[in-house]
Amino acid sequence: MMKPLAVQHYCAPQSHAPLRLEQDCLVSTDGGRFSIENGVPNLLWPPELSEIEARTKNEYDRVAERIYDAALNWQFAALYEDEETVRELMVNMIDPKPGARILEVGCGTGRDSFRLARRLDASGELFLQDLSSGMVHTCVRRMSEYDREMHFRCGLHYSISNATYLPFPSDFFDAVFHFGGFNEFSDGKKTAEEFARVVKPGGTVLFGDESVGPWLRDVDFGKIVTTNNPLFAHKLPLESLPVSAREVNIRWIMANCFYVITFKKGDGPPPLALDLAHQGWRGGTMRSRYYGVMEGVTPEAKELARQAAASEGISVHEWLDRLVRSQASRDIATKSRDA
Repeated sequence: MMKPLAVQHYCAPQSHAPLRLEQDCLVSTDGGRFSIENGVPNLLWPPELSEIEARTKNEYDRVAERIYDAALNWQFAALYEDEETVRELMVNMIDPKPGARILEVGCGTGRDSFRLARRLDASGELFLQDLSSGMVHTCVRRMSEYDREMHFRCGLHYSISNATYLPFPSDFFDAVFHFGGFNEFSDGKKTAEEFARVVKPGGTVLFGDESVGPWLRDVDFGKIVTTNNPLFAHKLPLESLPVSAREVNIRWIMANCFYVITFKKGDGPPPLALDLAHQGWRGGTMRSRYYGVMEGVTPEAKELARQAAASEGISVHEWLDRLVRSQASRDIATKSRDA
């Protein structure tokens, strides 16, 4: 059975309503019911997965026991890469503190999971999530095996869920870590926004997947790699980054065949001094140039306005703003009197 204390860490994946434990399932305050499978909550949403998510789930359920790890072993060997070096590099990129609360999205069979867990102390917590129940249960078993050797001190929590509908409160984690599945999410932008939602302000998000570096795509190297596995033809998903992304870093790893993107979570888009006046003949501010755009005038009228402003020693913005306000006020007043 799932420990009652762990219920507080989760919420309904769509509404984010609180959950309570009832016998062998979790029930949300808005009526949703979610099963618990061998101690692991199944919080998949929506009930009908998209075509790509359903296909991905079925495939990973199929390969979770043996094929998946064999394929990864081949991948590292084929690219002449050392798995320990590569994965430790990525863990270092989120700079996990001993007492951190970390979410690994797409935990797979635990090849990054134990590396994250051994960085945390007794006050730290690691949440391991995957779309595939087969992967999650394999990860549970593997982490138990690793624990006998490494003696993890942090809390470990597992869930079956959809990365686009994470069953966690907002601003909950110090870091979100995901490597190796982003290309197969049905909505990359919504998923990256979900990563940002659940991480605390100032927290770190890392995600990465296959994508041959653009400088290698049209040479034999890139053609060989993408012919072998079409997933490597995916392009860097920069358009998926949320507006709150700050300090964005991009790095290619593993023979320049995989990208890794990290960012810090900010508060909406970066701030702008919208009302800071420009120096120079045009004048105005970013606010006036964007929100104050009006119908164009003839080139001759524009030149006359420039000359008139220059003769008064003010910017065109100031001259036009004063002129429009003055003339509009007179016209409105005249119209009111005539009415």
